[in-house]
Amino acid sequence: MTFFMSARSVWLSFLLLAVLAGCDSSSPTEPTPPPCTFTVSAASLSFGPSGGSGSVTVTTASQCTWAAVSSTAWITIAGGGSGTGSGTVTISVAANPTHEERTATLTVAGQPVMVREEGRAACTVDIAPSGAVFDESADTDSFRVIAAADCPWSAASNAAWIRVTSGGQGTGDGTVFYAVERNAGTASRTGAIVVGGREFEVVQTRDTGACEYSVSPLEFTPCMSAVSLSATIATQPGCPWTARPGASWMAVTDGDSGTGSGIITFRISDNWEAPRQGAIEVRWPTPTAGQNLRVQQAGCHYAVSTGSISIGGSGGTGTFSVIQQSEPITCGGPLQNACLWTAQSDVPWITISTSMPQVGDNPVSFTVAANGSTSPRTGTITVRDKVVRVTQAGS
Repeated sequence: MTFFMSARSVWLSFLLLAVLAGCDSSSPTEPTPPPCTFTVSAASLSFGPSGGSGSVTVTTASQCTWAAVSSTAWITIAGGGSGTGSGTVTISVAANPTHEERTATLTVAGQPVMVREEGRAACTVDIAPSGAVFDESADTDSFRVIAAADCPWSAASNAAWIRVTSGGQGTGDGTVFYAVERNAGTASRTGAIVVGGREFEVVQTRDTGACEYSVSPLEFTPCMSAVSLSATIATQPGCPWTARPGASWMAVTDGDSGTGSGIITFRISDNWEAPRQGAIEVRWPTPTAGQNLRVQQAGCHYAVSTGSISIGGSGGTGTFSVIQQSEPITCGGPLQNACLWTAQSDVPWITISTSMPQVGDNPVSFTVAANGSTSPRTGTITVRDKVVRVTQAGS
């Protein structure tokens, strides 16, 4: 009985061990995969105004999934919108219809990619030629517009007498036809046709037959002293004219141009030489061309009492007389002493002792320094156009 129980206990122990061994069927724990990380090949993409296509590469583990999302309608996901593991996203960018740059964000695998697209170049317009000139008659003509093929433009006149008759708008190169009305006025006029910020200038002259001119006085006979003179020009309103001096000793000080009636003021300088004449040239655009204001200014004639004087080598003094006369004599005054003159020596050893300048008939006194040389010497004293020769003997 004892043996039986011991055998039974052994058997039960083996059975228990077998059961326990069967129950321990667990396997080793699988390792937890690392978290997904994503790297994109570019943080930004740039495109010209015409748009185009581009791509971004995603780098990640093989089990990691991702997606690409556009934030705007002008960026389209063309391929690779999602994926598992590394891959490439292809996008298409539409042309930019504006002149302004635009930007948007493309999200790839959670990473922002900035997309920048340039604006279109500004639309520029040119014209050829730049303008035209017409006489007073009605007329028609045209000019060319030069612009890019996709550049729209329109043409508009800024003057009622200029009309755009055809080609008032277009895209790219084109031609504008226009007409000008007759100018019945007495003044020229200017207008323009404006195209894309450029101005085609139109100039139309006036009806010259409507202008008549007269000037008075026409003759001036001033005396020798500087003086201001004036003349009146009469014509219709809007009729143009100009005035300019025909000699260097005259200057127009007021009224060098004008339209309609006006006053021309001019000044002439002193004249102590021979009489002279010149003209103020008044001009206007008619067949008669214009009128001259004739100026005959009085002058002076001079004489000296001698043409040569001799002085000894030790020096000394000398004198001669100056006689003057105005032409016409009416400008000489009651004493006939209106002509102004100065005596000048051309060498340092002759000194004029009479104060200068002088008017009228007067003597000229001078001194001559001693000649330190044994050779004679010669100098001159000049009074206007007259010359007195002074000869000094050697010491």
